[in-house]
Amino acid sequence: MGQSFNGYVHSDFSGIIGAQFQPANLAGSPYKYDISLVNANYFLTNNLAYIKSTETSRGLVRYLNDGQRFLHSNIALGGISGMVSLKGNESIGFTYRIRAHGSAIDFSPEFITQMGRFTQPQFLNTNATAQSGEFATAFWREYGLTYAKILKDDGFHRWKAGATFKLINPRGSAFLDIKEISYSTDNTGVANLNNAELAFGYSSNLNSFEQFDGSEKLNRLPDLIGNRFGLDFGVVYERVSFWETSKNENGTNRNRDIDYEFKLSASITDIGKMKFQYGTASTQSTGLLSNIIASNLDTLFSEIDSFRGVADSLSTVAQTSSLNGEYTMSLPTTLNLGYDYNFGNDYYVGAFARVDLTSFSKADYRLNYQHSLTISPRWEHEKKAIYAPLYINQQGAFHLGLAARYGIFTLGTQSLGSLLSSEPNTGSFFFSININQLKANAKKPYCFGTSRGTAMTNTKRTPIYKRKKWIFF
Repeated sequence: MGQSFNGYVHSDFSGIIGAQFQPANLAGSPYKYDISLVNANYFLTNNLAYIKSTETSRGLVRYLNDGQRFLHSNIALGGISGMVSLKGNESIGFTYRIRAHGSAIDFSPEFITQMGRFTQPQFLNTNATAQSGEFATAFWREYGLTYAKILKDDGFHRWKAGATFKLINPRGSAFLDIKEISYSTDNTGVANLNNAELAFGYSSNLNSFEQFDGSEKLNRLPDLIGNRFGLDFGVVYERVSFWETSKNENGTNRNRDIDYEFKLSASITDIGKMKFQYGTASTQSTGLLSNIIASNLDTLFSEIDSFRGVADSLSTVAQTSSLNGEYTMSLPTTLNLGYDYNFGNDYYVGAFARVDLTSFSKADYRLNYQHSLTISPRWEHEKKAIYAPLYINQQGAFHLGLAARYGIFTLGTQSLGSLLSSEPNTGSFFFSININQLKANAKKPYCFGTSRGTAMTNTKRTPIYKRKKWIFF
């Protein structure tokens, strides 16, 4: 999914993990079955701040450069998930994940850069007008059921389609929508607020926690909020090519796990939205009070540690009102386009684009992925693989990742820079533990149905990975 399991997720060998990006890949999968016992993904990137360490401390330092600001994060923890190949070129799969997603969209640079440090010389006697930006975050539990089928295979052209139906259980959300903030600073660094039109809030199941509008410590998961539905679907075209049957070191023939020369894919993922009730401290401001001449921004928002505190402080200078009723938040809906080329000898390279579609959503607030492009070279041979994806997003941020798969284990990072840089603005890792069996040269290339081979199945050979002492290696 672009930033999720980057490089690995684009491969047919990713099995049930890859269905998150393209559900049609399960049809004609190289696996008879693939079961993920546990998997996790974490990715955060931004151009707001970076981590700086000194001999005595470690903290965030904001950038001073111009340009629109963004922040993106996604975290997912997957429980037992799996797929099986069925007779008749069909496959089914199921997934269970807990997901958290956050995105800040087009924040004006002056407000983000200057807030809290107006006394610095470069910010004296300045004006900032029409500052704006959106931020949304949500946390939810997700169940998915995938069905995929090969629609046509004439030995030259292969068409596949697949869909994942999702049950979404939201656990909470929060948002900030700045329509316009304007302010000016004098020669002493006092920043006076000239206009404030914004809305901020959270879901009502968070009311009891002290960071929102209550006194309870946030040391447990918030209550679930109803059920919603989501959908992924995709199609794949493969140009099937004749490859000579490969041989192992003993000279024994072996059918190939992947037999396409190239493939084209398109999918739309995370179609749907979540519904919440506004929390009691959710507030909107439509402008300053008429009797307020100026208000120092540093004083106005100092020592505030809850949504209620922000609402009460803002009401002293602005025309505010509570937000009531229901609001909706989009899932991070995207269009995913891909091209993958098979060079033979287990080498592949692919180009995969992700296009944010949430601007078409009728939700009140949006979770989104940035427009991005990933170039993904890789080497994959049965139970072993190396991935080196290069990712670039619409803001020009790029990340070189690295991952490896060996036996049941897959481990990687979407950004080597997050591990090697002394001042990182990105954090990332992913892993998966999978039990699976490849179809190639198995007695039966599917899991259910009558026990018989096919014209494409060599039944006289026991694969090397089955003959070794350790079942997964």
